[in-house]
Amino acid sequence: MKFTIHGVRGSVPTPGVEYAKYGGNTSCFEIETCESQIFCDAGTGFRSAKLLREEKNVCVFFTHFHHDHIQGLPFNNDLFPEGTKICISSALYDKQTTRAVLKQYFSACFFPVNIFENLNHLSVQSFDDAKDALKRDVDISFINLKHPGGAVGYSFVKESKKVVILLDNEFQEPQLDGLSEFCKDADILIWDGMFTKEELLGKRGWGHSSIEQAEEFTKLCDVKKTVICHHAPYRSDTDIDELKARISSGRISFGCEKMSFYI
Repeated sequence: MKFTIHGVRGSVPTPGVEYAKYGGNTSCFEIETCESQIFCDAGTGFRSAKLLREEKNVCVFFTHFHHDHIQGLPFNNDLFPEGTKICISSALYDKQTTRAVLKQYFSACFFPVNIFENLNHLSVQSFDDAKDALKRDVDISFINLKHPGGAVGYSFVKESKKVVILLDNEFQEPQLDGLSEFCKDADILIWDGMFTKEELLGKRGWGHSSIEQAEEFTKLCDVKKTVICHHAPYRSDTDIDELKARISSGRISFGCEKMSFYI
């Protein structure tokens, strides 16, 4: 199983040389197996991902529908040629609501192309149907997270290998047991490290966690590697390098665009 990070930034894309090392594109992650290509979120990082439509089952699972997690969807050129259907799904909503939310976001008021009319090979499916279609290859489960408007985290398991993505979650103590069990034995955990501990004090209710909480959670839970993502848009490469130097655990790293893991 190959896991690739295509977008690490939170809230808005951040072009500029000061963000080049870690990357400025918003959230997008890819899991590739021999049979499937699975994306979690389609922020601007999705634009540069190569879709293997003719070779594999391709599905995009959304954690939620804030703009930094969906804005890259129609900008991937591989979406436009006719071919194998691409599945879109989310455990947050049923398929009718998922379709309605995306249709509204990419409506004529905000976007020039009606994606569901012009890209009729996009297939919106319920989470259960999308999960069933992939179950012979990858087992997918979800957990509800704490974020304004709602969000979900996903677990992707292929044989004994496991990737967990917990983005846009305001971690609080009552979540510990449930999230610990959900993340148990994960080879890779993607953690929402939008804020530092100090920044978080003034941003309660914004729906994000801290870098220090990533350290604490990793110590308490049976996770092999934690990768901090959803970097704040004002966080430069130099800033992240300085935060990285404070981390003592070898099990924690900061996500970079195009970082890949073979697990």
